[in-house]
Amino acid sequence: MIIFAILFTLACSLNAQTYKFMAHSFAYKLYENNRWTEWSEWEESRLLIVISLDRRVINIYSEKMQEYDIIDYIGKEEDNDGGTSIKYKCVDQDGLRCHIRLRALSDGSAQLYVDFNDLMFVYGMEKRE
Repeated sequence: MIIFAILFTLACSLNAQTYKFMAHSFAYKLYENNRWTEWSEWEESRLLIVISLDRRVINIYSEKMQEYDIIDYIGKEEDNDGGTSIKYKCVDQDGLRCHIRLRALSDGSAQLYVDFNDLMFVYGMEKRE
């Protein structure tokens, strides 16, 4: 329920707040031969994800630092499986446009998706105190 409240707050406004999460796993899929591959197997991961709404930036502290500037809030949507997602239009440090989705699942867990034209990856995450 806490994750849903945080995501609801993120969806409502871009105000002076910072949220920290720890990723515990990640998966990816590629766009190849005019179609998306299946999602990879989940891999273990321990990395920090920081969403700074006051700075309008999302940082993922992976082996190569990932920084995404938030261009626009796209909206909130309900998933078929009972989850809720909010979506932002972003640009990475190389100037590539992408979408970032923050998803609260009905079981109380959370995910962060980064969607490019030819690559998607997802982090399973938990709120960091």
